[in-house]
Formats: sequence, structure tokens, C-alpha cells
Amino acid sequence: MTERPRDLHPPDALACTQAARDWRRQWLTDLRDRVFHEREPYVIADGVAPHEICHVLGAPVVSVPWYSAVISAKRLSGTYFDFLEAQGYHRGLPRYISLPLASTLHHDPEVAPYGGLPKPAFMLARLRGDAGQRVMELWAKALDCPLYVLDASSPETLGPRWWETGQTDWETLYGTDRLDFQVEQLRGLIGFAEARLGRRFDWDEFGAQMQRTNELGEAADAAKKVLADAPRLPVSVPEQLQNIMTPTWFRGDPWATGHVRRYGRELAGHAAAGGAACPDEKVRLLWLNNGLWHDTGFYRAFEQSHGAVFAWTMYTNFLSDGYRKYGDDPLRALAARHISMNEQLHINPWMSDWILQMAKDFRADGAVMLTPVGDRMSGFGVRGTINACEAAGLPVVEIEASMVDARGWDRDAMTARVARFIEQRAEPRAAARRREENSGSPG
Repeated sequence: MTERPRDLHPPDALACTQAARDWRRQWLTDLRDRVFHEREPYVIADGVAPHEICHVLGAPVVSVPWYSAVISAKRLSGTYFDFLEAQGYHRGLPRYISLPLASTLHHDPEVAPYGGLPKPAFMLARLRGDAGQRVMELWAKALDCPLYVLDASSPETLGPRWWETGQTDWETLYGTDRLDFQVEQLRGLIGFAEARLGRRFDWDEFGAQMQRTNELGEAADAAKKVLADAPRLPVSVPEQLQNIMTPTWFRGDPWATGHVRRYGRELAGHAAAGGAACPDEKVRLLWLNNGLWHDTGFYRAFEQSHGAVFAWTMYTNFLSDGYRKYGDDPLRALAARHISMNEQLHINPWMSDWILQMAKDFRADGAVMLTPVGDRMSGFGVRGTINACEAAGLPVVEIEASMVDARGWDRDAMTARVARFIEQRAEPRAAARRREENSGSPG
């Protein structure tokens, strides 16, 4: 299918939404000026790597999934994936990390977002699969820079309610041996990064950044509660993403904490004034798994036709539930922050337990599960989560698509599939929920 033009939607409800876009755009402009003209070093890192080490050393970090999402949102995925296949690369490559690789190999600053990524001081990856490791190696070779890899140990048990236990009792949740191993890896990374960047690691600043990230998570949790408690969803998922995702990648920076606090204040005021993403809201849905970055307009495709909103995605509050780590040892807290990030988001029962709690918090009538094409690491928990949700009474419809590759996306067919699901399964549940709410009986 050809890529559809973007949907037109009402203006942003919150002033802070444009402020987030402006800050990110200015940061990228400054980054290119500093890297190209002032020869300052920066780092490319995958999304579950400890960016905090580089932040403390004063090196800007470009997150791999974030840049991949930017490429996709700018409607360039077809160009780049067609180019990769023309060069002999197979279609089964993990899409999130192979899309930025394609941008580098394509080597056309007139096409690439923000002119493309220049050579970094090094690349940082957490190993989670053979294909991903090989793609990162090829990308580092293309950029002529070293690749530093962190091993990913596996948990022996998956304890209950990780989003609560993991904030303070991470020693029990993740295991002492795993944390010891992770701490030693982080010490090795600090030494390597100091040598590559020619700077000394400031332990006091590290502690301050870890504290600011906890404060950032607290602000994100406050915003989540406004979204969940409002009678109608105050702002759409795309507007939520604008205000949460950029601060996530710049966690520890005072701007990030200040911005999410501003977001929470504006969100609360908007909700109190009766603001709603869909004034005629009737049905509340969850979006399960990664984002559909090449067609974020799909999150709003059912508002006028069915009064249906996507009230939640994992990005709404993973910043609050996954990143906050309270303790006296900042390095061990950092180890706990990243040690099981993938399991929490994509492995059962952690994935399904969290989603079912969010379904309760957001009064969900149904859910849409994105089963990712070409990204196996994001698909491990899909079937188990669907089964767990259905068993708990939350209906789920599954759609298969790539998060960033738009070439196989059939918007019309997927719209029809979700519309049938809303009409046949979510609307009856929503009607029953409203009757319970109006009668005052428990839901």
C-alpha cells in the first residue's frame, strides 16, 4: 500500500505541546552545530541502554528508537527500506534499528531527517538478540566508530506488580547476582566513556541526575492520574506522546522535569475546564505494544465515527512506572532501572499484569494489540497478553504491522477491522460501564 497523507486534527489543546516540539528541534539544531562546527562528541544509544552515563559526561545522546520513529513519521521508511533491499539486505531485519542504519548507508543529507546523523564518539547497545547485535555492528562500521555492548542477563522469576516493587525493592525483584553483574558492566562503561570523551565522571552530578529522573517520574505519574481520572480523555495520545517522549530521552536534564511538571499543570487545568480530545466520547481503548509511528493519526481515527478514544499507551506512564528507582546507591539504582526493561514491557506475566492494571485505571472497554512485523523482541508477549486480557474480561483485537515500516500498512483494512471490533465488542462493554457508573455500583 502507498503511504497515506497525514490526517488533519484540531490544534493542540496544550501550549506545552508546541514547546516540547520547539525544544527538541532547537536541541537538534544545536547538536549539529556543536558536532559539525565545534567538533563536540555525542553518542548514539539504543532505547534500553543507560544514557545517564553519557549525560553525566556531558555528551548528548541520540536514541535509536526515537530517531527511527522520526524517520518513519517523516514518511521516509519506504524509501530507506527499499534502498536496503536493493543493497541485498533481507526483509526480516529488525525494523527499529535497521531504519537508521539505512539512513546512514543511503548517505543523502537532503533526504535524511535533520540532515542525517554525523559520526558519534561511540555507539552503545544492550544485547537482546543476534540480529540486533549484527545490525548495530554494521551501523557502527558505516559510521566508523566503536560499538560498546552491554550483556543482558535473564531473570529467574517474574515477581508480581513490578511497577510498584521495582521502585524500592529492586534487590528482591531483579536478583542480587544480576544487579552485581550489571553494576560491574556499568563501571566498565564509565571507564570506556571517560577515555573516549576525554572527561571525568562526576559522581555528585550523577546522583543529582538520578534524583531529577525520580522527580520527572513523579511528575509523569501525576499527569497519568489526571488522564485516568478525568470523565473524558483530556488530550489525545499523539499529544500525550509529544509531552512525554522527548523528556524521556532527556531524563536527568532540568528541562525534562520542568516540562513534565508544566504538562501536568496544563493538563489538570484543561481537564477541570471540561476539555476533551473527543467531546462525544463513548468508548475507551488501550493501545498495546509499541507505537505506530508512521501513522499516528490512526490513534484518532475512530473519534468522529464511534466516539472512541485511545486513552492509554505504554508511553503514557512507563516513564513513571519503569524509570523511578529510590535508594542510596545511584549506580545500583541505575542498574535496576535498565536491567529488565524489555521483560517489563514485552514478557508475560509482567506485560499483561501491567496492562490489566492500566485497563482498570483508565476504565477501558477494549484494547488494540499491535503485533509487530519484523521486530521479534517486541512480540514475545503478544499472544500471552491477549489471552490474559480476554480471560480477565478485556476484549482485544490484534493488528499486524511494523512500527516504522509503512510499506505493508493497509489503513483502510485496519480501520475496518478495528471498527468492527468496537461495534461488536467494545461498545456493548462501554454501555454496561456507563450504566454502572450512573447507578453508582462498582465497575
